[in-house]
Amino acid sequence: MKSFNDTIKFMMANIMFTLRDFRFQIMDKPYPAHYHGKDTLEIHYIKKGSGKVILGDNTYDVKENWFYVVPPFLSHTQIPNDNDPFHKYSIYLLVDNHAGFKNYLPLLNQTFIAEDKYKAYELFDKLLYEFENEKFGYNEVVVSCFKSIIIYLMRDIDYKHERITKWLPDTQAFEIESIFLNEFATITLDELSKRMYMATREMQRFLEKNYHKSFIELKTEARMSYAINKLLYSNDSISDIAAQLGYQTPEHFSYAFKKYFNKTPLKYRKENK
Repeated sequence: MKSFNDTIKFMMANIMFTLRDFRFQIMDKPYPAHYHGKDTLEIHYIKKGSGKVILGDNTYDVKENWFYVVPPFLSHTQIPNDNDPFHKYSIYLLVDNHAGFKNYLPLLNQTFIAEDKYKAYELFDKLLYEFENEKFGYNEVVVSCFKSIIIYLMRDIDYKHERITKWLPDTQAFEIESIFLNEFATITLDELSKRMYMATREMQRFLEKNYHKSFIELKTEARMSYAINKLLYSNDSISDIAAQLGYQTPEHFSYAFKKYFNKTPLKYRKENK
């Protein structure tokens, strides 16, 4: 088995993906049933071999060039045929879609299994080569491969995507999204309006039209997304996180967090970390 766990991040549809493991293995024995936790996504690709895959309560016959996607908390296992072992790729990702389009990528919350129609094995082979050799620019190449794999998988299931946000024909969308991504702790509606050369009321209408949310909703969404990351992937105190988010006191932060997630930051950290 060859396994690579470089920390590589990439964005799709305003959703952050973080690579936790990429591996290639020859599997000649059944794999124990297991599942993964919250905000995870696992993509499996059978390059060669045949056997069965059990996803939850369903059993599927699989063979060469089949793939399946496993969302959080779904029990799954693989059982190769005795004389035809699986030559299998797997990608394990962390997914932060709190600030993303929650219905844009169905692979975030459901499983599916299908035969590949787009020769995605070429991308998996390319990933293995890039990770093994780490030549100049390999990070950019692997990110491109990951994005293409996700797109091909979506096409394989004939996903009819819905364009939720109307993208703007100029740079304003990018600037606004960058501000909410990087300055959510301090940005105000007045400041955003001035930087976009709009009146505050015009700015509000602009956000409602293009994002279907108010300024407060977008700012809160960005703050809570950051809060989740800090609660789960750092040891920062609640006071420190509150200050980083721009709240005047930890109590203000805890109140806002509970209103958004229906539980306190401490309880969320205890249940999910």
